[in-house]
Amino acid sequence: MLKRTMDFVDVAARSRELGCRVPVRAALLPGNFPTATYPDEFCYHAATPHVRSAWLSVGLVDEGPDQARDMTQSSSIGIVSQADMNAERAKVPLVVFLGASLSNGSEWRVAIALGMISSVIASDSRCASPRDVRLDVVVERPDDRGCACIEYQGDAFGIVALVRDVRRVWAGS
Repeated sequence: MLKRTMDFVDVAARSRELGCRVPVRAALLPGNFPTATYPDEFCYHAATPHVRSAWLSVGLVDEGPDQARDMTQSSSIGIVSQADMNAERAKVPLVVFLGASLSNGSEWRVAIALGMISSVIASDSRCASPRDVRLDVVVERPDDRGCACIEYQGDAFGIVALVRDVRRVWAGS
């Protein structure tokens, strides 16, 4: 298992710069969010529509920045499929954003959101190998201190344990 935390672009500022919806609570971001020039260039991991659907089934709404496409549908536009895994574009990670507003009494939503991601990846072979998952968890720091990214690579069942790391970012440690 590989896990490290580093700085990430300010998601709110970047969303405004791109003319996109600004996520506040939970969102799935395109893997190329920091580098895309326009929203039409957004590239999502193959698991994205499956995770969005799973989130909806438990009452979580994805506040992702992409309003141009309905990513809950089976459309393959902007989605990196398992068949494209050898292509350069396929290096796009699955990226989840967790806003600072979740740190105030809604922490249980973090466990649910990460648990659903774990469940989707572990049960749907079209999304990724459950033994070799790459997930970026972008956490908004409280008090306008930007965002941190927890890069995770490992087993799908280890994703839920990232809740502790998310809480550490919110606590400032």
